[in-house]
Amino acid sequence: MHNLTGTFIEEGEKCVIEGLDLYSFNVIYPKKSRTYYCEKKEEYDMWVNKIKRVIGFENLQDKYEVRQKLGKGKFGLVRLGINKKTGEKVAIKVMSKKEMNNQDLELVKTEIEILKICQQPNIIRLFDVFENLDYIYIGKIILFFILF
Repeated sequence: MHNLTGTFIEEGEKCVIEGLDLYSFNVIYPKKSRTYYCEKKEEYDMWVNKIKRVIGFENLQDKYEVRQKLGKGKFGLVRLGINKKTGEKVAIKVMSKKEMNNQDLELVKTEIEILKICQQPNIIRLFDVFENLDYIYIGKIILFFILF
């Protein structure tokens, strides 16, 4: 049994080990990774899909078309994102984990948790959070203000 909290999945390629054709994938933990092998492609697909569902894996590019830069922050850029299904525009905060220390990562995770519970019309609304080994992506509604 493995705790999958804070893990990512990395799909591998078909390989040959001791004369056997195998399909591999990696489960990447915060401080280690484990490689798993399957003899059949169907078995590999089943495990990868189930693990993705359990850990809440979703690919940013599957859901959003990422466009031009809107701004810059301490850890990265803010880019325009267009939801591929609805056409809705969101601001996507792209933050590099490599530029953050543990305290910075905790602050970002706290920001995400606060935004999840804030559902008020005058506060920026959180749409999506995506995370992989290198980046955290936060999708927020775009608010337009007219100043007089």
